[in-house]
Amino acid sequence: MPPPLNGITVIDFTHIMAGPFCTHNLRMLGAKVIKIERPDDGDMMRHYDTRPEFKHMAPPFLGINTGKMSITLDLSAKEAGDIVLRLVETADVVVENFRPGVMERLGYGYNDLKKIKSDIIYCSISGFGQTGPLKNRPAYDHTMQAMGGVMPLTGEPGSAPTKVGFPVFDTFAGYSAAFAVVCAVLQRERYGNGQYIDVAMLDTSLVLMISMVAPYLIAADLPKKVGNRGFSNSPTADTFSAGEGLISIGANTQKQYESLCKCINRSDLIEDRRFISRESRLTNEVELRTQLEIGLRTKSAIEWEEILNQHHVPASAIRSIPEIIDHPQLTERSLKCRFSIKGSNASGTTLGTGFKLADVDQTEIAPPPTLGENTDEILQNLGLNHAQIQNLRRAGIVR
Repeated sequence: MPPPLNGITVIDFTHIMAGPFCTHNLRMLGAKVIKIERPDDGDMMRHYDTRPEFKHMAPPFLGINTGKMSITLDLSAKEAGDIVLRLVETADVVVENFRPGVMERLGYGYNDLKKIKSDIIYCSISGFGQTGPLKNRPAYDHTMQAMGGVMPLTGEPGSAPTKVGFPVFDTFAGYSAAFAVVCAVLQRERYGNGQYIDVAMLDTSLVLMISMVAPYLIAADLPKKVGNRGFSNSPTADTFSAGEGLISIGANTQKQYESLCKCINRSDLIEDRRFISRESRLTNEVELRTQLEIGLRTKSAIEWEEILNQHHVPASAIRSIPEIIDHPQLTERSLKCRFSIKGSNASGTTLGTGFKLADVDQTEIAPPPTLGENTDEILQNLGLNHAQIQNLRRAGIVR
């Protein structure tokens, strides 16, 4: 069966992370994505690695641009306007992540393009959205983490505010934008209308943190830093030292606590009045940790992971990316997708969408494009002849 977005064409004006991750997901769902890049050096993400073997094709770029087509185009040039409008005539979706007002100044805003294609779906991704007093501010993930409230919640109690170790808000904004585009495509299929979509990193960051934000909105509960403690705040839902390595345990219920104690041969802790209830365990959590780790030190974290899960106590050894990425569970789930790398005999691996569609295979995907790789092909498909393309190239409008 064809993938769900088969036949949908996306014109991609995005760069760096949030926008390209949005269009990456649309491409993984079957859309044709035409990536428009600057003629000089293209998407800045291409240059996030200085090693010679990754010149203009840095691993972060490769991972979220598989299967796209690339055309170079100087959007500030007057001659680019006709090309953009011709592209829009063939498209279903436009995605951009410039600051508010940039696309309008270029003549490619939603109101401009819907005159060309009345049912166009147009998605803008920015730090703060298209409205509000901060709309014109620049934004990167780490600065948005500072503003969005996550840094004071990250780390151990008493530690300085700490950012999450990957661009979490960029990534979630891109995922949210892809979800919004799919919703708009579905709405257009039903009712025939186009749609303007306004995605703000700040908005989506708060939505991502709803488990912390909603209790504050509803009950004025101020969230606080809990380190590695689970959301339940149970003292046995935390990270502990084992004989080798660290293990995260999720013993939230009384039954799980008792199973944990039995597994580590510390049944005496079940009847100990200091730890007999959830409340008493919270009161005496320092001593409880000491006693639990006496039992946990008899085996490695990996061994305890297997034993505890067999006895219905959620647990996992702390793993790094190299330690988890080749786990048999992920292999069975076919999360990884292989692609070739243009200009070499090497191949690469990226990740799928994170969900499985029973009738869609995502394990083999087309490679990411070199800068401007499809420029001539796209222009020819729009009706330009060889002489016209050469004129554009001589003028530096395409590359």
